[in-house]
Amino acid sequence: MLGKNIIIGLIIIALILPVLSCGSNAGPTAMSLEYNGNKSEFSTNIYSYYLSHTKTRWLMDFINMYMPGTSIENMSDLPIWEDEELDAEVKAEAERAMMNMLAIAAYCKENNLALSSDQRNNIELFVREVIDQVYGRSRTSFNNVLARFHINDEIFREIKRYELMAGLVHRHLFDEDTGSRPVQRDDILAVYEPNFVRFKHIVIITQSSERGVDGEIIEYTDEQLAEIKSGAQDIYDQIIASGNDEELFAQLMAEHSADQMIPQGYTISEAMGLDVNLTQALFDLRIGGVSMVELEGSIHIMQRYELLDPEETPDLSNPTSSVAQSLARTFQQLILFDELSPYIENIVINTEETSQFSTRTSDTMFDIWFWLE
Repeated sequence: MLGKNIIIGLIIIALILPVLSCGSNAGPTAMSLEYNGNKSEFSTNIYSYYLSHTKTRWLMDFINMYMPGTSIENMSDLPIWEDEELDAEVKAEAERAMMNMLAIAAYCKENNLALSSDQRNNIELFVREVIDQVYGRSRTSFNNVLARFHINDEIFREIKRYELMAGLVHRHLFDEDTGSRPVQRDDILAVYEPNFVRFKHIVIITQSSERGVDGEIIEYTDEQLAEIKSGAQDIYDQIIASGNDEELFAQLMAEHSADQMIPQGYTISEAMGLDVNLTQALFDLRIGGVSMVELEGSIHIMQRYELLDPEETPDLSNPTSSVAQSLARTFQQLILFDELSPYIENIVINTEETSQFSTRTSDTMFDIWFWLE
């Protein structure tokens, strides 16, 4: 019996060693790219790593959205991975990330873009610091953790090198001084000026928020609702009678609006997904014009203003950025897609190998996420 166990153990080791040693491409090829005589490929090692990485991020998003407070220990036990469609979707996302990274690696090779010695040294220092501080200076302990994702420390270093290459491509394309395709201010203005409007509005709420002892909303009576709408009409009539005076609008907004907005008002585009009637009314207004739109639960009296500089205009869908920054990123994504498309179109996925991996059986990375990200 002991001899049989030893033989089984040797077989298992033989199966593991090609994956965990002899460089990052020791395992079978998961995807490959041939372009202009150059060939690049990613092994199943890297495929396994990114499938686990994507699964972990999806789980974290799922927990944060639907099950806040769930302990990390229980996260990997959620039964959501039994869904074949979800499994396929997560695998597809992991593959897209890998395809982009492989295309970036090929692009760097074609354009002679290479990581600096400092960048490579920083990866080495980072890995050494993780091994020293997290794993008690034990490379074996570090590799035991990485083995869960079918990689070792050398493959991990290579993955980090590939990830850093995205910065090389970004600078090569978009650097203001040396980039081959930098986003110009005129490009941003050409999209900004016809597709955005700035406005302020007086919001009158027409839906009660008062609740009875049973917790049910106490609806306004017809008389109460008529009085609210009459008040809104009176405000609108005052503004129109004044010739759409901006000072009067600001005064009435301060006195009556349920939404005390940021001083410069809101700047929106049609793509932001606001109510279609409200959006259409705003785009139909001339600068200085006033319109009143009734929605379910509210009445909006709106005045349109000239656009501010896009650099000074907050992006409502991304509060940490200006509209100009968000538009620049959108342009960059489109340009990057255009540059990488010829490479991505030539990538071949070895489905015979990748089909052996599933989201359900991939391990999670919660215990190491803090130093991966």
